[in-house]
Amino acid sequence: MPIRPGRFSANQTDYSAFVNSMADEMDKALNELMLLDDLPPLKTDPNDREVRDRRRLFVAIARGIAIHLRDNEAAFRITLPILGNPVVTPDIDVDLT
Repeated sequence: MPIRPGRFSANQTDYSAFVNSMADEMDKALNELMLLDDLPPLKTDPNDREVRDRRRLFVAIARGIAIHLRDNEAAFRITLPILGNPVVTPDIDVDLT
């Protein structure tokens, strides 16, 4: 399964490409931290401009991370205890569509 950073569609209330993405997980994590500190939960109304603004930031961060990981896959090495072939370079699959 590829890394799904998330994205937006032209329809500003369609979050289908955002759901279950890295950006969505960031949004959920921020909400959990807000609640942990006895702060109000994040707004989730797709018609609220603040919701789209916040999620846009998370999509941008997630896409930047995913692109950076993909473009720098040479930095990743997995060492396995196999004689004769100790290093395996993983293929990082990123879905930016």
